[in-house]
Amino acid sequence: MVKANGTIFGSEQFSNGEVSYKPFQVNTDINRIDLYFQDNKDITNMLFAVEYIRSKEPESKIYLYMLYVPYGRMDREIDGYVFSLEMFANIINRCDIDVIYTLDNHTEEIKNKIHNVVELNGLLNRYVDEVIKRYQPDCLMFPDKGAMARYPKLLDACISGRVPYFYGNKERVLDDSRLIKFYEVYDNEISLVGKKILIIDDICCTGGTVLEAAQILVRKGVSEIALWVPHCENNVIKYPIVREDSPVPKIYTSDTIIRNYEIPEIEVIPLDTLMSREEIETME
Repeated sequence: MVKANGTIFGSEQFSNGEVSYKPFQVNTDINRIDLYFQDNKDITNMLFAVEYIRSKEPESKIYLYMLYVPYGRMDREIDGYVFSLEMFANIINRCDIDVIYTLDNHTEEIKNKIHNVVELNGLLNRYVDEVIKRYQPDCLMFPDKGAMARYPKLLDACISGRVPYFYGNKERVLDDSRLIKFYEVYDNEISLVGKKILIIDDICCTGGTVLEAAQILVRKGVSEIALWVPHCENNVIKYPIVREDSPVPKIYTSDTIIRNYEIPEIEVIPLDTLMSREEIETME
C-alpha cells in the first residue's frame, strides 16, 4: 500500500492490471509518501506518486517513509541471482527524494546504495523498550551474531546488567541458503530453566531460524518464548511458527509490513503510537 500525504494512492485497478490513479493534495513545501511494501505493485504506485508531486510542485520536498526496505536481503550477487538491492537503489535514486526514512535495515548496503537514507534508531530503541515493558523477559536471545551486531544500544544495556542475553549460531546449506544445516545456542552459562525468553531479530518470513532456536530452548527448560521483529511478513501465518503447538506462542511486530491484525499470536504495535512524524522529522 502507498499513501501520499495521507491518501491511499493507486487502489483502483483495471482488469488488465493497469491502475487508475486519483489525484491527491500536493503541498508547496513538504510532501510525504508512505510505502508499506506487499509486492512490486507498491513500488510502481510509489514511483507514480513521486512523479505526480514533481508535476504539480517541482520545487517541493519529498519525504519517503520506507520503513521496510524492499530487496534489502538481496544485498549481493550470489548463487546465480542478480544484485536486486543495487537495481532497486538505482531506481529510487533517480527519483531524487529529499529524505528516505527507514527502520532497522537488514544490511549496511541499504545506506551505501540508496541516497539520503535516515535510519530511525531513536524509534527503534523506543520500540524495543516498549516490547520489553510488555513482555517482561528474564533474558534476551539474538538468533545469530548478525542480530547482535544490529542492536548495539540494546546489547550495551544487556552487558551493563539490565537484561541477561545469549545468542545462537547457524550454518546454512551451501547450495540453498534458505535451508539451515546446523544450529546451536551459546547460553553464556546462564541457567535457562523456568525463564521467559524474548528472541530479537529484524525480520520474520517463515520463522525457520526462530523455530530451530526455540526447540533447543524448550529442551533447555525455558518456561516461555516470544519473538520481537520490527518487520513481519504476512506469509508467516502459513508456517509452523504461528500454529497452536508452536513453541513461540507470541510474536511482537510493527505495522511496516503485516496487515493481519486479527491473529491472536501476532501483536502489532503501530509505530505512530510510539513517535509522531513531527518528532521524527525534528530528529533528522
